[in-house]
Amino acid sequence: MALLFLRHIMWLVMALLALDPSSRATAQYLQNFVGVRIQDPTTNPPTWYAGYKYRATPDNKVAYRNVIDTRKQRITLYYNCHYMTNICQNVNNFMATARGQNLHPKTSIPAGTYTYDFDNARNTDDRREAVCPTRKNGKPNGWSDTHRCPELVNQQTLWRHDGPWWTTALEPGTQGNVLQHERNAKGQITRHSQLRYSCDEFPPATWVEGGNGWDGKTPSNTFCAGIAEQNWQGRAHDALRRLLLDYIERRNAEFNWFDPDRPHLDVAFFDFAAVNAGPDGNAATIFLNDNDRLLDNLTPEQKDQRMLASGHGLRVTIPVHVNGSAVAERSLLGGLGGIEMRPAGFSADLSGRMTSPHSDSARARIPKAVPKRQDTSSWNSTDGKPLLKTASAADLARARSIVADAIAASAERNKARLANPARNQYRLKPGTMIGGAAKVPNSNSNNNNSAKQRSRRQDQNASGDDAAPPPLLTITDEIAWAAALVAEAEAVAPPGGMNSGTTHPVPSNSSWSGVKRRAPIRGTYWMETIARKGTVPWGDDPAYQVFRNVLDYGATGNGVTDDTAAIKAAMNDGRRCGEKCNGSTTKNAIIYFPPGTYLVSSTIPLPFGTQVIGDVLNRPLIIASSSFVGLGVLSTDEYTGGGTGPDGGDQQWYVNTANFYRQIRNVIIDVRNAPATEFTACLHYQVAQATSLQNVELRAGPGSKGMYAENGSGGQISDVVFSGGDVGLYGGAQQFTAQRLRFDGCDTAVHVFWDWGWVWKSVTMTNVNVGFRFVAIDTSGSVGSASVLDSFFTNVGTAVLVSPPSAAVGSRSTGLVLENVAHSGVPAVVADTSGTTHLSGAGQSLVDHWVLGPVYAGSASARSFSTGGKVRRYFERPKPQYEDRAVGDFVHIKDFGAVGDGVTDDTAAVQSALHASQDKILFVDAGSYILTDTVVVPAGVKMVGETWSQFVAFGPAFSDMNSPRVMVRVGATPGQVGNVEMQDLFFTTKGPTAGAVLLEWNMAADAKGSATLWDCHVRIGGAIGTGLTPAECPALTSGIAPGCNAASLMMHLKPGASGYFENMWLWVADHMIDDPDLGDANNTMVQNSVYAARGFLIESTAPVWLYATASEHAVYYQYNFHNASNIFTSMIQTESPYYQPTPPPPAPFTSAVGKFPGDPDYTCAPSEFNGCDESWGVIIRGCEDILIASAGLYSWFSTYTQDCIGGQACQKAMMLLQGNHASVRIQNLVTIGTEYMAVMEGQGILATDNLNVDAHPFWSQISILDVASDGAQFNDVIWIHPDIWNMDEPGFSCEPPCRVKLPPYTGATTSVVNFPLITVSQGAWTSTITVPPMTLSKLGFEIMTLGEGGAGGGGLKRRTAFGSVWPVPATTSNWPAVVYRGPDGKPSTASPTEAFPTPPSIGPGAAPPQMGAWPAQALVARAAAVDPNTEIKDIAQSYMCRLWANNPSYWDSERTQKCPGYRTGEMPMGPGLDGFGFNWDVPQITSISDFEDVIELCELPETSTTTTSATSTPTTPTASPTPIMNRADPNKNQVHCFNSGQKMSNIRLQNGRNSACDHLAMHAGVSGRKREGGELQGPFMVDNTLRFGGREEIHWTFEVKEGCAWTFDFDECLLYLKTPVDSCNCGGENDKQGGYGSNDCLSWMFDPNTSW
Repeated sequence: MALLFLRHIMWLVMALLALDPSSRATAQYLQNFVGVRIQDPTTNPPTWYAGYKYRATPDNKVAYRNVIDTRKQRITLYYNCHYMTNICQNVNNFMATARGQNLHPKTSIPAGTYTYDFDNARNTDDRREAVCPTRKNGKPNGWSDTHRCPELVNQQTLWRHDGPWWTTALEPGTQGNVLQHERNAKGQITRHSQLRYSCDEFPPATWVEGGNGWDGKTPSNTFCAGIAEQNWQGRAHDALRRLLLDYIERRNAEFNWFDPDRPHLDVAFFDFAAVNAGPDGNAATIFLNDNDRLLDNLTPEQKDQRMLASGHGLRVTIPVHVNGSAVAERSLLGGLGGIEMRPAGFSADLSGRMTSPHSDSARARIPKAVPKRQDTSSWNSTDGKPLLKTASAADLARARSIVADAIAASAERNKARLANPARNQYRLKPGTMIGGAAKVPNSNSNNNNSAKQRSRRQDQNASGDDAAPPPLLTITDEIAWAAALVAEAEAVAPPGGMNSGTTHPVPSNSSWSGVKRRAPIRGTYWMETIARKGTVPWGDDPAYQVFRNVLDYGATGNGVTDDTAAIKAAMNDGRRCGEKCNGSTTKNAIIYFPPGTYLVSSTIPLPFGTQVIGDVLNRPLIIASSSFVGLGVLSTDEYTGGGTGPDGGDQQWYVNTANFYRQIRNVIIDVRNAPATEFTACLHYQVAQATSLQNVELRAGPGSKGMYAENGSGGQISDVVFSGGDVGLYGGAQQFTAQRLRFDGCDTAVHVFWDWGWVWKSVTMTNVNVGFRFVAIDTSGSVGSASVLDSFFTNVGTAVLVSPPSAAVGSRSTGLVLENVAHSGVPAVVADTSGTTHLSGAGQSLVDHWVLGPVYAGSASARSFSTGGKVRRYFERPKPQYEDRAVGDFVHIKDFGAVGDGVTDDTAAVQSALHASQDKILFVDAGSYILTDTVVVPAGVKMVGETWSQFVAFGPAFSDMNSPRVMVRVGATPGQVGNVEMQDLFFTTKGPTAGAVLLEWNMAADAKGSATLWDCHVRIGGAIGTGLTPAECPALTSGIAPGCNAASLMMHLKPGASGYFENMWLWVADHMIDDPDLGDANNTMVQNSVYAARGFLIESTAPVWLYATASEHAVYYQYNFHNASNIFTSMIQTESPYYQPTPPPPAPFTSAVGKFPGDPDYTCAPSEFNGCDESWGVIIRGCEDILIASAGLYSWFSTYTQDCIGGQACQKAMMLLQGNHASVRIQNLVTIGTEYMAVMEGQGILATDNLNVDAHPFWSQISILDVASDGAQFNDVIWIHPDIWNMDEPGFSCEPPCRVKLPPYTGATTSVVNFPLITVSQGAWTSTITVPPMTLSKLGFEIMTLGEGGAGGGGLKRRTAFGSVWPVPATTSNWPAVVYRGPDGKPSTASPTEAFPTPPSIGPGAAPPQMGAWPAQALVARAAAVDPNTEIKDIAQSYMCRLWANNPSYWDSERTQKCPGYRTGEMPMGPGLDGFGFNWDVPQITSISDFEDVIELCELPETSTTTTSATSTPTTPTASPTPIMNRADPNKNQVHCFNSGQKMSNIRLQNGRNSACDHLAMHAGVSGRKREGGELQGPFMVDNTLRFGGREEIHWTFEVKEGCAWTFDFDECLLYLKTPVDSCNCGGENDKQGGYGSNDCLSWMFDPNTSW
């Protein structure tokens, strides 16, 4: 028997050792706690007490870990079961089990004590996956596949942020455990649940008691819990972790073995209980008790009650933030002890709300230093308590008197400021520190000896004759107090009494609508609740808060309590860069506004590097009170007074052209209730590069303005709504890009009083008097140029108003380009201030193209001045904010081991995070991530930075200029097809990295605009931590600064790649951004010499869109378009290096010339155009199909002096144009400081011939520059409509010479191609990947150039004669990449190296396709001056009518409405032939896995070290017989029209249908826009909302009924969603109100709406 027992023990030990290592590492219920004696060194003499050590398994392969016993100072976590209903039910279920009743057997550890695992970055995922497994490889093997929700027993009510939800039932057809929406009697959704079930496990995965046990048989209890509960729980656990770590660190003398840099080596005890504390507003509470004697001799229940009611120690709460109707007046505990004291010296950064009974004892988040003029210390109300409660009647009377005087004084100053706005004339450049002294040359004189040292705030642009306006009113403490008090008084007691029917103020100019007080609420947007792990490693404050929620600083958002002081406290916390600071890279911050109405009473300045972000799902309203004092509600730059500033009057906080790095998004600002006489603006927005404004609404009234943007160098704004006001946008700037703006009810929508170049894209104006007023305020100003694209005017008196144009040089005439501008009810499209109409609105509704100003028609000598004449819609994509994604869809880069401290090598961790996040969104926590080698961003990755998280190239791999190395590579190989999204990131360097290529873009988008980048920037040097500051790289006037060669190339867009890039600034620093002490208004901006060889190299021939991009201070060039095509840019901007020509290019990169394609020729042969004096601003060589909507190319210095500007002598030539092909155009080209604006085929275009102004800075402007080519000049590609393939005799006409792009042919399955075998290896392991064959179902064609006489005539390339034409199929160069998982479990990508097969021919004698048929006859191309698509439409109309006549119900569509005998009313709809297919010239793949499918390869055998080879083919598990599913019959279609509600334009509805079908494609497992693919089986339903800029949205549904199946087809999807649009509101193509339809298997709805 003893022998048998010994054998059993040996077998058990061997079994344990044979377990998978990851299983041995995971924790379990049967924890191995071992009792030990621990010394307490803090006592005298040292004492010993009974403690524990811990390890996960009882074998010897796992080291013991220390257990920190916190019970001396009790730390307790409480769940409040009033709110966390289902999580508490799960706790109760566990407590009822045998394991729950004996949690730590064979120990004396008390019941209710749990153990927190600080190594949760490694262990949590394992534990969570063991209990709540996720679906892998698309197989139904996840928790949700085996565990049905709701629970059959004890499912509790679910809570949202605003109270309990009405049901626990699921939404019918949901695929994501979404709870049932609320509907009206008609079945229409009136309120979305915004709730879904997810897996809750208890004990949780962050506790060592969690997981599935080392034996894999003791899992945690799981239960269906709501996502809101999960978020509250996650925040509570995060706060618990930080509280424990802070507790341990403060008692480090006692726990002297604890290493704060390696907390994962230890675990810590804490106590836990789940109690019903009633509706106290807190989902969870954490206590740290400082007097454990209070708990002596009490039962556990009594201890919990005493802790909850105690006033001792620290209390951290996790608020629920439901609205007032859902929260009781007082807690069920009698309201005892709701506020606890925070001990002195406590430093934990806790995500919950922390309170203290004594305000002077709490370490509240209050700014360490507030600027003097805005100091709020004497009246600060950051605890949300109204001032009105403590104010007397005398206080209020005194406050009203102060406010009346302040408003009168502010009005006088604001009026003067608006009448005399600052503008950048560049008479002087900011102080330049050279050799220890500031040198600012006088640009109007050749004598620099009189130039005196100037501070950064001194005169940049004012002349001695300018009449300076008085300084703005200084808002003293007294004024701020008075304005806040009056604001609250008038909010609470408005004239006429309280209107109790409203919950937030709706201001008007005649009366104040009353409000009632409500509790602040928290939103459901992930931005608010995601864990904050970011740091500022190169800053001076380890505790600096990157993310600040204004509610945590005392704001209430209730519309009646003044929140000004609390918002300012959030803005200024942590000694930020404000009034006496010229810039900082270490003080960036997010100021977050949850949903609510925030009442403010004085201007809120935004420090440098501020991102103001509101809840995108429920945008917060910031409302100016009737007592508001100031110029703008939010202000990015403040006029401070006290000295000479940029406008000749008072000083400013920042230099206008160096006010970088800002964002404002998702807010509504309302000034309609502000005093009408004060000339208030919603937003004072004076900014420079790397700034953006998105999804903002500005509401103004008479006398007020939406935005005042008087003097800047931007920048990009998008998706902004301007409602009312005398002017919507009033301002001027060097250059700007503005997209998707909407103006409604303004007197003047836009008044630009000065600029050099501004691109206006997709602007909508309705009910305004003047649309664009491009008119200077005085004779010294000028509005240089504007491009207005893809815009629409309705009921506008004059769309564009300019000063009278003149062809005379230096006449300050405005250059104007209108392209694709539609209008209705517009008498004058273009007029001038003398009354002359240049372009009438009568007799036309669309302006195709119209130009005012200098024009060069393909030759440097072919100049003319256009006063109007005819000389395409450009794609754009707003920055996504992932508002439809939950916090659980994000993963943190720091959770993969990245540190981001600016020192640690994070290369491997970053690469691991990129591969592991392909089905998630990678949140790049704030920090500086050192990369010592290339990291590859694979397809399918979405990255979101936090206040511009930094990837930093560092080390010897990047040091050799003759061997360039990429830091971040997007896409493994050029032309890799896929999708990627990146936003809010920096790419930078540290130290000398002469070979660094910061960003290489290889990705070819798998759908239009799916490879994208927003608000990402390159910055080289000029910042703390870079080692490239003035200390290392001073501004030299001779020689070269050693060790300052910092980059080989800033960005490379490779051949075969494509992408959409918005708001991207590539900048080699010309000065030090970081102010040395943040507190001296006279600090100069110290300049430096940092060297990067190249700017932006673009070699792509696939579609590329560049919106609001800039490139500055590279040695060779800023932009280089090399053999590129199919590119659209909005405003681009460049600057030449300030140090050049000392040294002249290519120094200091002389030996590196030729290392990249397209490098300039630096043989420096004698010529004015050899480029050997300074860098090229733009190079365009060997290109075609490029449109640059506007360009500002500036050269300000010659070896740090500015005498050269006035004579256009800073450099010889700015733009090189050579050897180009058809259709290269630059609109509104502006240059400064260069003798020749451009060199075109060896001929120069003189700047003096095109001077716009005859005063400093003597800038020149050309409205249209058509580049010389070997083809037809600007011969636009004609995109033929897909209906051509539906014609009896396919053909078209065009005016020769013409370039034609045919639609893909979809009538045949062209071929099935075998995917090549791919061999991959890792170390001693190799494997072969086998991918199923691919079916090519669409065939794209090359562009045809048609002309009389065929090839060779007129210099056109690939010319084809008119007549019968067989189009040439387009080729693709790359196979799709495959994602596989190697032996280490990490995903990687690989692609075949061999060429993609040549597409089949469709001409005479061509082999037949595998399915379908080729066109029966050749296309007929006819030479005629007609629109080919109009002709095709007419022919297709006739063809469709014939089809309809034969089968009316099947072929009914929008075209057949015009057929003879067409009936009206409700009608069935069938699949037509007019859908748009995929618009890219690559064969479509219909049977290859998407990037989210990972091929699992054979693992490396543990017992072998030899090379093995294995072939892995994706397998399909054996399935049960599938019942026959019903299919939809289009003849049974029924359509019902809403005929009421929101009306929407046709183009927006088209975009909505495309997005909806893209969404369905994802559910069907189809990538990109394949024609067909996966099958959707009922019951299936998608219920979604598409939100557009402004307030328009489309609510749509698509359902596959039970027993039915539908094979996804993109074109068929479009047709179904079109039926409730085309069949309803038949008065025209616009003003559609939507409807719903159904047949025997499908139902669908398409409903235009407004979001408020």
